[in-house]
Amino acid sequence: MKTKLRKTYNIIIRFSVVAFTAIFIYDQLVFRKDINPLIDYFDNITYGFWSDFMLISVLLLIPLNILLEGMKWQYLMIKLEKISIYTAVKGVLAGISVSMIMPNRVGDYLGRVFILKKADRFQAVLATILGSLAQLLTTIIMGLIGIILFIPDYFIISTGLNYWIYLGIILGVVIAIAVLVFIYLNFSVFSVVIKKISGKYYNKIQRYSQVFSWYNQKELMNVLLLSIFRYLIFSMQFYLLLKVFGVGISYPVAMMLISIVYLMMAIIPTVALTEIGVRGSVSLYIFKQYFETTGGWQPEVAVGVLSASSFLWLCNLILPAIIGAGFVFSLKFFRKSNGS
Repeated sequence: MKTKLRKTYNIIIRFSVVAFTAIFIYDQLVFRKDINPLIDYFDNITYGFWSDFMLISVLLLIPLNILLEGMKWQYLMIKLEKISIYTAVKGVLAGISVSMIMPNRVGDYLGRVFILKKADRFQAVLATILGSLAQLLTTIIMGLIGIILFIPDYFIISTGLNYWIYLGIILGVVIAIAVLVFIYLNFSVFSVVIKKISGKYYNKIQRYSQVFSWYNQKELMNVLLLSIFRYLIFSMQFYLLLKVFGVGISYPVAMMLISIVYLMMAIIPTVALTEIGVRGSVSLYIFKQYFETTGGWQPEVAVGVLSASSFLWLCNLILPAIIGAGFVFSLKFFRKSNGS
């Protein structure tokens, strides 16, 4: 592709991505006015030292959350291209911005890899997927544990049959978690499987199937630990916001319910921009099931849960997407041929 034409295409796509992102954010925040209840509820907050402290803590955890994701992506990319943590964070933010207009945040992968200068982009996508799998695995593990802890609050398990059913569920969850972790830590086996099932076509996909064999168990465990740490951070943000918006709940109970909310969110197909409605509905449903069993479900609790969920969505998605839109102009969708 000629240099002038390549530059023209890059500019057109950059401006298109930023324009569509801006349109979607405007549609969600201004036209649909889904965020209005959150703005109205701020008038009901009782401000004080602890409320201010918790709100500031939530805001300070935003860059830490993004930094951890950047560190994870940098760690995975080192097999393809050495990048600085600054470049990795730029890629993460640009990916969030691009993901706003694509289902299930597929754009997150695309936005990141286009910031790389030399690496094969499809190989980079596959390596990035390993990081996403680690985050998904964390969400599934925490969610399953949350369900196990939630069952006694929702069902009577003291009777004989229910007791044994509950033990069976616990055993099933433990086995499922062990199997999932084992598969993840031995993901390199997929390279062998692909080689066997692809037959004569293997030579065409060899460079891509081998990506999964680049990372040993120790490296994959490090990625998983970063994912767990990041999960604890945005879960803590949710808990702090629940307290800020007046939802009386202890940390262990909140983490139990939050883990189930995140699990449900992980399995519901969404476009990132519509997540505010989905996230709010899922959060309300899960928290309502718990509070109704304790007799504590009130309209104020519902508004508090919805407001906390919406504010978290603003902090961890909308704000990074707005910042990331600026980094979209650093992306190179077309570049000189380098074997990619």
